[in-house]
Amino acid sequence: MPCRSLRPVSVGALSARMGSLMLLVAPGLAHSGGATPVSDGSMVLLLTILGAISAAYLVAHFLMDRIQRRMLVTSGIEYVLLGVLLGSSSGVLSDPRMLAPVLAFAAGWIGLLDGSSLRIDQLGKLPKRALRLAMVDLIAVGGGVGLTGFALLHYGFDLPVREATLAGCVLGCAATSGSTSATRLLGHRFTQLQRDGDQDRPCPGSVYALVCATSRLTQTFAILAFGVVTCIFHEQSATSDIPALAAQWLVWMIGLGVTLGLLFRLLISTESTDNQRFMALVGIICFSTGAAFMLDLSALTVNLILGAILVQGDRGIQLQRSLETTRAPVVLLLLVLGGVVWVPVPIGSGAAIVAVAVLARLGFKLLSGAVAAAGTPVRPDIGRGFMAQGEVAICIALSYRLLFSGDAVELVFTAILVSVVLSEVAAPRMLRGLLVDAGELRQDLAMSRDPEPGERQPVGG
Repeated sequence: MPCRSLRPVSVGALSARMGSLMLLVAPGLAHSGGATPVSDGSMVLLLTILGAISAAYLVAHFLMDRIQRRMLVTSGIEYVLLGVLLGSSSGVLSDPRMLAPVLAFAAGWIGLLDGSSLRIDQLGKLPKRALRLAMVDLIAVGGGVGLTGFALLHYGFDLPVREATLAGCVLGCAATSGSTSATRLLGHRFTQLQRDGDQDRPCPGSVYALVCATSRLTQTFAILAFGVVTCIFHEQSATSDIPALAAQWLVWMIGLGVTLGLLFRLLISTESTDNQRFMALVGIICFSTGAAFMLDLSALTVNLILGAILVQGDRGIQLQRSLETTRAPVVLLLLVLGGVVWVPVPIGSGAAIVAVAVLARLGFKLLSGAVAAAGTPVRPDIGRGFMAQGEVAICIALSYRLLFSGDAVELVFTAILVSVVLSEVAAPRMLRGLLVDAGELRQDLAMSRDPEPGERQPVGG
């Protein structure tokens, strides 16, 4: 499961693919999760978002990208703020459910992207102890943040036990989810962190490689955990007990992903061009996401399972590469839409839940790294490298908002959105500090200017 770096995406290609995503998805998923049909007004809003994103990407392409590499910042806060401005200035969003088709599609696409990294041959090459680190992270960070969030919402805000438990579980799933944004940024700036300068092949045995693989695994575990949560808290029938129904929904969710994965493997031709493959993927995700939300299940998890099946075998390599080229526009779309659908919350309660999402996550990440490293050669401060939190956390927040309702929804959504922005600001610098302390980067060069194109910087002591 290598840590991949994004390929450069031209403005024209970005605009074309963003247009395809928005215009093709809206009609096909108009009724997913109980959403209202897409009206002319919402289509105007989607086109407005497309134009604003294209303009923002022009600025980012020529200015923000270099600033972020020089200052080691990957927050994407400019796109979140753009979404907030669009949402607050548009009367079309009086009913946020009008954007449900696009939100569902984007979440499903991220699930498929993460599933595409689960090729069996790549899983066999994972660094030792990456699985242990990710499992301890899921238990310690997910459980710790979840319990802290539950305590605040139930005892502090007096929410019902079931609603507070669900919200705490969602906070925990989002907290354990990592991101490879920080490793991608440092790998791009310090090319010797990869073997032979190949950004798809971190140097084996390095702390950098371990952080990269573990971050990928935490994303996968977070998606699976969120899928289980949606099954446990699925709306229950009055004639059935909760455990039986939860098990039934879990079987439905796994079965849907496996069945669609096997079916669509037959429809993906190895002779397809990139454009044909892209259009096939759009149709696949529309169908699978619509089916998941019709059943009120996690499209994120269904598409993770579907993607893991699609990319097995020789034909999966090309499909995996095609999917990876779409990561940049889909993540950008998620950041903007996260800002668009954000609703202001009371300052006091909002600050409290944000503190839980940010500070509790920070503390439990450090703790989980120390616990997992105990008795092994792994550094006890390895948790400093796991602070990045990206698109998977945003998808969990958006899916929670689409599938459930209640007083905690907007609070949890705000907490996760703010946590993602802040963690992405701090994560690259914390990872750089870890690599300096581990001897994989020289401190003087790690603090120096951004290298010119083609210039190589030595690493290590």
